Amino acid sequence: MNRPGLQTVLNLRLVSLFAFPFGAALLAIYQRSPLALAGLAALMLAVSLIERRRLAVAQVSGASLFMGFAFRLGLLIGVFVLFTGVLTLFRDTALAREIALPDLLILGGTAGLALGANEVSARIAGRQIAEVRSGLEAALRAQQGGAAVPGDGEIIEGEIIDRDLP
Repeated sequence: MNRPGLQTVLNLRLVSLFAFPFGAALLAIYQRSPLALAGLAALMLAVSLIERRRLAVAQVSGASLFMGFAFRLGLLIGVFVLFTGVLTLFRDTALAREIALPDLLILGGTAGLALGANEVSARIAGRQIAEVRSGLEAALRAQQGGAAVPGDGEIIEGEIIDRDLP
């Protein structure tokens, strides 16, 4: 069975990164309320804070929260306006005036996708790191114990000459 590796971790991180702009695009495609973008930006900030907490980076201040929210909101408004502008070229557009159930479904699905992708990628990466760490520790113990490690010895003109074992 083929176990997921580093490429899977990176792909899941990309899914998590693009989940919120995709949510803003969905809001534009379904002609939902622009007010939902503020909720989407808040959820994006919350997912970021959850990820920081898991990584033990807990340096958060009120100013950084405000700036993070403003940056995320600006990014999502840009995606929303871009998609709405392109869609108005091809059809009449009338945005919803209130936040309703479809908005909440898009927001919840987007946040759930981002959190799920982050959690799965963190577990896979943790398992990969544990495997590499155990391999390095085993090699270090073998080196310190004086045991010969396969491939251990002098390299002369591209050939490995094994050292003499006691």
